[in-house]
Amino acid sequence: MNDLETHTDETQLETTLKAFGRNGYVVLKDVFSKTYIETLHATFVDKYNHYFVDKNHVDALGVGDKRFQVSVEVAGPFNSPQLYAHPRILPVVQQLLDHTCIISDITCVTSLPGSKKMRTHCDGKIFKGHPLAPLLPPHAVGLLIPLIPFTELNGPTRVWPGSHRFGPTFENVPDKTNFVDIDIDTGSCILMDYRLYHAGNPNRSEQVRPLLYINHSAPWYHDPDNFHKQAPLLVSDAEFDRIPSEYKPLFIRRHIMFPKTEQHRPAEEVGLINRSHS
Repeated sequence: MNDLETHTDETQLETTLKAFGRNGYVVLKDVFSKTYIETLHATFVDKYNHYFVDKNHVDALGVGDKRFQVSVEVAGPFNSPQLYAHPRILPVVQQLLDHTCIISDITCVTSLPGSKKMRTHCDGKIFKGHPLAPLLPPHAVGLLIPLIPFTELNGPTRVWPGSHRFGPTFENVPDKTNFVDIDIDTGSCILMDYRLYHAGNPNRSEQVRPLLYINHSAPWYHDPDNFHKQAPLLVSDAEFDRIPSEYKPLFIRRHIMFPKTEQHRPAEEVGLINRSHS
């Protein structure tokens, strides 16, 4: 596993950036206290347990079998600089994306007991098919924070190191056997290039497996494909006022909703289904 005890000193930062560029991800060990992660987990379960049901939720995107992407409000313990501006994480992200980077969304991918393996995918590419696209720096970086320990039983995230450099589809990855299942304890986290191919493994446990996502991006990039059912960044005016002034620019996209495109609209809305003949 690509584990790094990452600190913000220049030597270690350079090592982290090189590993990220080579592999498309890094695992940062023991960043958060276990007590803090337990608080986040308890708060998430208490507020969002109505999503722990396998059905079509009107405001949570289905991202696989018994898996839902839940937008998490920046409030309570989720409104803390130790989460969105951690001194061991934000400097790395700012080096990868520039200091003008923003938080594009905060969600929790919730895998219910019995969920099957996800389809192998990347979260988003730009200039798809362009021969120089794999040489570009990242346009978005995901911060993945397990709210419970991830084990072989409950389905750790599987990644294909270096796959962010191989074209527009997973078929372009030359060695599909070169994957890593990231078993990771609470307090640790993953930084991942948006272009990296990955998949959640099956949840064979009896416990809901929540994975908190804080995605950062260049200010010009947005991801409407994953957010046509819900706002990607929920921050009320009162909670925004609580954010220190130096971090407010990270949240400039709060409460933006992306309109549905033709591909997101139900078939009957775009004339593909004639209900008079049904």
